[in-house]
Amino acid sequence: MPRSKTALKVMRRAEKRRLRNRAYRSRMRTFVKRAWSALQSAGGTDLEQVQREVRMACRILDKTVSKGVIKKNTAARYKSKLTKALNRLMEQRKESESG
Repeated sequence: MPRSKTALKVMRRAEKRRLRNRAYRSRMRTFVKRAWSALQSAGGTDLEQVQREVRMACRILDKTVSKGVIKKNTAARYKSKLTKALNRLMEQRKESESG
């Protein structure tokens, strides 16, 4: 247990930050999972809904970076994977419609 007043204050602030960051990280993971599940079950759903989910996940990732919860490169990796999967899905849809 810290002895000085400043050490106690630092500890209180760190705990508040930890809880706030946990909420942001949880929200981010939820939206990323929703985007992945939309991409996985895209057989019956419309492409607009999938695009909306991926766009929303990217927005939340950017917001999480701006809050300092995750690093910029981590968000870029998530967004890159999601976008790549979306583009693959769109390519498959185009091939199935034309062929």
